[in-house]
Amino acid sequence: MKHLFTIIASIFVITSCGPSQQEYDALLAQKNNLETEVSNLRHIIENYENTPDRLYSKVEALVNNKNIEGLTALCEKFEKYHPASAEYQKTKTALKKLTDEKEAKEKAEKEKRMKAVNKLRKSYDDVSGITWYKNPYFTHYNDENLMSLYIGKKDSNVWLRLRMSYEGDDWIFFEQAYLSYDENTKQILFNRYEDKESDHDGGRVWEWIDVSVNDELLSYLKGMAKGKSLKMRLSGKYTRTRNLGSSERKALQDVLLAYDVLKNGE
Repeated sequence: MKHLFTIIASIFVITSCGPSQQEYDALLAQKNNLETEVSNLRHIIENYENTPDRLYSKVEALVNNKNIEGLTALCEKFEKYHPASAEYQKTKTALKKLTDEKEAKEKAEKEKRMKAVNKLRKSYDDVSGITWYKNPYFTHYNDENLMSLYIGKKDSNVWLRLRMSYEGDDWIFFEQAYLSYDENTKQILFNRYEDKESDHDGGRVWEWIDVSVNDELLSYLKGMAKGKSLKMRLSGKYTRTRNLGSSERKALQDVLLAYDVLKNGE
């Protein structure tokens, strides 16, 4: 390559000084010969780098990393340089296996997502035109100590709501609500006049809130669904704290997954 640049420079100098045609032709011939040699060397190097064994040596790492794109590019090289090689056939087999595994995983994930929606208890309000989706493990009545999420859907609009309730012998007059998991606590903001309600009967009292879930709360609930120790607290004149049961935990996970499916598609 260095000789080629030297010859080109020489041609330029000779041209500037007015060389003879014979000198010019000789240098031009040397230049063309060197370009041919460089091209041949590149071809030799390219063939060396793409021998069947060198190409196939990359397959194991690509398979371990589940790199379908890399395996596809490798197959293209085999097709170009060694289409009849045994290594090419083995590489194509590895690519097909990886592709089939990916498709099977995507199919299973799709079925799981749709199952999350189908397992919810669905009810349609023909007056409001809203379809409500609630967990199938329990019905969250307001006269119970529970926490639950449920989904509303009207046309293309999908939203989440959170319900937290207290039931007991005495009022706690709660003004703050909290959710907690693994020492990560979040206050659930609510309007005491619009979101909170209460009732009583036969010596039993009930207080509950039903609030809309915004993006910030949704992000927190997704983390909570993966937590280990889940709690709720209602606090005011008195405070009540309880661990969330397995049904509440499972419902939280399923409703969040179903919400994602209804909101973003399969």
